[in-house]
Amino acid sequence: MKIVEKYGKVIIDDFEFYGQIEQEKYCSKCKFNLVYYDDFDAYFCPKCNIWTESKCSDPNCKYCPNRPETPLTRKKA
Repeated sequence: MKIVEKYGKVIIDDFEFYGQIEQEKYCSKCKFNLVYYDDFDAYFCPKCNIWTESKCSDPNCKYCPNRPETPLTRKKA
């Protein structure tokens, strides 16, 4: 897995999105650096492909209702 951060975007292999690699936050399972995903206002582990936090219960939240089950799910064209 190749992970690069540039110009406010993170690129994981060929998957690109707005966010950043966190240098001081780590996955509790594998200790890999967490990544912040702007579109969903949430952190995830790219190695485990899991979100590190649950969706909120706010019915008016603009982030959680659209969040996919796994972070590295391909967007539908």
